[in-house]
Amino acid sequence: MSLVRAEADLIRLCQRAGLSDGQRALLEAVLAASDPEAVLTQHVTSAPTAVATLARAHSALESRARPGRSKPQPYPEQALDLVIDARETLEAFASHFPPGRVDGAVNALTVIERGGPAGLKSATDPAARAAILAGRAAEVQTAVTDGFAAAWCGTAAAGTREQLALEMAALCVMEGRQHHLLSDDVRTVLSRGSLDVGRLLKVLLPAVRDFRVAVVVEGTSRLESLARLMDSAAAVRNSPGEPAVGWGHATADLKALAELADAASAARRAWSGDQAGGHVLLTFTVRARDLGGAALLGRRRASEMLDQYVAGQRVAEIRLRPETLGHDPDSGRVLRAAVPVLGSGPVRPLTIGWPPALRESLRTAHIARVTEAPTTAAGLCWAALEALDVKSGKKGNTGELARALSLQAVRQQVIDLHQRTRTAVAAEVSAARTAHQAAQRAADRLEAAAKAAEGARAALLGEKATTARDIALGQRAALERASEAEAYRAVVDAWTGVGDDGLLRDPDRWLDAFAPPADADPALRAAADALVALTDRLGGETAARLRTWRALLADPCSLATWLKGTAGRFETSLDWLYAIRNTALHDGRFASATDLLDVHAGRALVDLTLEFLGNWYQHAPTPTLEQPERTAVAVIAHLAVRQQKVVEELEGGTRAGWNVSRLTSPTSTGWDRA
Repeated sequence: MSLVRAEADLIRLCQRAGLSDGQRALLEAVLAASDPEAVLTQHVTSAPTAVATLARAHSALESRARPGRSKPQPYPEQALDLVIDARETLEAFASHFPPGRVDGAVNALTVIERGGPAGLKSATDPAARAAILAGRAAEVQTAVTDGFAAAWCGTAAAGTREQLALEMAALCVMEGRQHHLLSDDVRTVLSRGSLDVGRLLKVLLPAVRDFRVAVVVEGTSRLESLARLMDSAAAVRNSPGEPAVGWGHATADLKALAELADAASAARRAWSGDQAGGHVLLTFTVRARDLGGAALLGRRRASEMLDQYVAGQRVAEIRLRPETLGHDPDSGRVLRAAVPVLGSGPVRPLTIGWPPALRESLRTAHIARVTEAPTTAAGLCWAALEALDVKSGKKGNTGELARALSLQAVRQQVIDLHQRTRTAVAAEVSAARTAHQAAQRAADRLEAAAKAAEGARAALLGEKATTARDIALGQRAALERASEAEAYRAVVDAWTGVGDDGLLRDPDRWLDAFAPPADADPALRAAADALVALTDRLGGETAARLRTWRALLADPCSLATWLKGTAGRFETSLDWLYAIRNTALHDGRFASATDLLDVHAGRALVDLTLEFLGNWYQHAPTPTLEQPERTAVAVIAHLAVRQQKVVEELEGGTRAGWNVSRLTSPTSTGWDRA
């Protein structure tokens, strides 16, 4: 399904369910912030949330509480920083939650903070504090759901709605909700008509329940002592014809998976000659919130179980095949998954001009991308950045990288918002046209039926036909209004120079339309007026983003604050990534409450870093003896200084020279737009 068609479908479903524009924006914000394909600054991992910061503080204490460690991770100072960050986040966002609901968590964090690093050195103290925070974390999660319910039913301030959407998105990701299933479930419940908040919360965070999962283990023909390592329902099947208990209508899918494994094993033997390749089908039960989450969690459980077999068999490799089967006994739904999800289109290198010194980082980033275990992958993401000479701590340079990243994040936001706006306009028109056509057909049918009927029935049908025709006229007016948005978009496109492909080649002209100078030429003034009118004709989360960025661009000081705040959030994320590296790769801890958030953040931070470095080296002049090539860490330091200069200029009250198109380019200063 195309993006336009998918969004148009969601708009129609929101209308069918009678959602207000505020409710639609709140729901769309949750879906957007939990979308793994969202740009980093739109995903919940880039924003501070009470549930995530508290969970990270708890995870750090829990890690330090592990007995028998000579150097528990993270270090006391790092763990204390996470506690302080959680306390500050909860205090900052307390007004968004029901009164007093996060006070217990704030008080518990304050007590830990007052104890200082000395209070976190022995294993017993962190253990006691972690137990207290675990209870407070549950209270905060309940406060989030209650606050979200109040925002859904009432008229909460825009800032409160935005934060509660982020908190709910963080919970969805932390709890393993798979975005495509979450989106499908939301659409299903909207299609049933009026939606109350109780039903919505059950869709966003369904109850944890049992799912059946099947995976193929290659490299063995038998798993001994399985019952002592997994749940009592775990079983091994060696052939497609063996009976399957607890799979119901999914038995045929289970047989298909077994046949696929047999065929793959035979193909492997045929290819490699006499090389053996045994396999078994492993089935077991997993408790999760949705089928997709169960499939991925099941792979993790199976992989962790195989650790013990690998330790006892050091010659041959034992591994999972990509294919995974999930079954929901309650609904009968079946999910056939392959991990990881592969692309299908052409690919191209970010740049062919990478310096040889960056190859280590590229290689580590690639390994982090294909590693399934989330905490391990997040730790490898830090290793990829460390290969660029990025360091954490008081003498480190994560602050410099964070400032450089904030510049690239502006470009990312600007271009993404342009694409989202074009999609939203097309979707509004499509949704309005479909609704109008459906209303026209309904009115036509009723009018035809009224003409064919007699007496009282004809009168009744005539009344219904009149009502239906009024509805059709209302839908026609809505279509005309949506079509006006399309016409206004064309005016904006004429100014920005967007062609038939819809690509934005000059981000600065797009930004000009948000807040033009007083002496703007007629074409820019027309584009600015058109963008205002277009925004008024859109609804939902895209319209809210357009209004936010208009306010930012109209006030350069606010834009400077956004840049500094974004850099600060990136620095916090980078420091946490360093802590994950220590706990995962140094201390062997492979699971935490926020690991699904952490792996997304780690990969996205690495991607954004390589994006601006790739752009730099692609446009940098050919190095010479007199002007040697900058190292990656030197580029980072240079762009960090550039960010500070840009912030200073913006705080001076102007953005006249701001060059967003070349904000991280070696051919610009970031403030040299003519």
